[in-house]
Amino acid sequence: MEIHRKVVTTAGVALVSIYSIQFVAARFSLQGDISATGLTIIRFLVAGMMYLPYFLFGKGISKFQALGIFKILILTVFAGFPYLYVINTGISLTSAGYVAAVGPGSIVLFSLLLSFVLLREKPDLISWTSTLAITTGILLFVFNTFLVETISLKGTMLFVLQGFMFSMYGVLIKRWGVDAILGTAVVSITSCIPALYFLTTTDTGIFQASTSELISQTIIQGVLAGAASVFLYSFIVHQLGPQRASLFMPSVPIITTLGGYYFLGEPLTVVQLLGVAAMVFGMAAPGIFVFWNNRIALHTTRSKY
Repeated sequence: MEIHRKVVTTAGVALVSIYSIQFVAARFSLQGDISATGLTIIRFLVAGMMYLPYFLFGKGISKFQALGIFKILILTVFAGFPYLYVINTGISLTSAGYVAAVGPGSIVLFSLLLSFVLLREKPDLISWTSTLAITTGILLFVFNTFLVETISLKGTMLFVLQGFMFSMYGVLIKRWGVDAILGTAVVSITSCIPALYFLTTTDTGIFQASTSELISQTIIQGVLAGAASVFLYSFIVHQLGPQRASLFMPSVPIITTLGGYYFLGEPLTVVQLLGVAAMVFGMAAPGIFVFWNNRIALHTTRSKY
């Protein structure tokens, strides 16, 4: 039991680290030659190649067939090429701090709501309190778009859409019983089709970027964010469920907002900081509540003896 807890915790820490690095690196490249489409292409071509051996030489083909074309397309829409294009377009219109706060905050919000609607999981009072805090944070970020000229309202709403899409993916793989490797392989391989199409038909900025930038983005966006993060999230969902899996996100807004401010010179206002605080509280509150209750229960048990 203890080993299992450590494995899940390690997976959560790794997921948070990847998200934080990914957002700052994406914002850096989107300020240069590479477009949102180009960054999306890099991610899925690399991730697709990584999972191709699983598809060709493992049991991937039979599992793909068993899953069916409808479910494959749905999962790809919610966590594949369209999903990442939404994120990268939003980053190009806002900042790394915005995607790191509004995106994960929306994932927690929609994970709760979709789990309630589709999985019939009944949220408790602390979950609704968390939802209220996150919603307040999102509204503060929306308000902040009217205070900072370089921040777009459209970009902010794209991050809300992103939260809904990835939450839907988490709920569906839980409902359909799609294991972590299969879910990641489906999203990665299927997304190579639109990636190859746009690579040959669209000016993506990939061929204008420096070799060092392409290598770094290949590792960060392709290997880490493209393959590892989806696998880690799928694994955590199967261990804890979509709502509790999303609770690893609270540190992402803090790390990325500060990283964007110090390394990219992104604007940071009091309203934005209040929004970050509200969302961090909302994302962390359920976990803190459970931890505190467990400590009280443990103390009560020891007192009896």
